[in-house]
Amino acid sequence: MWFVVPYLLGIIFSGNLNAVKVGQAPLGFWIAQQGSIYVFIILIAIYAFRMNALDRETGVDG
Repeated sequence: MWFVVPYLLGIIFSGNLNAVKVGQAPLGFWIAQQGSIYVFIILIAIYAFRMNALDRETGVDG
């Protein structure tokens, strides 16, 4: 994920994304710099919610 998000969105699709600004920076640049961090946080949240649901489903939630 740390390679795919910045590479695909920050480099390959940067021409289209740079039309949008995040503060003073173009979106393609911003995703290349910060995108993988936010994707990692989202993945952690999804994992935590799914594991909590699985714990409740199997009866091992404490």
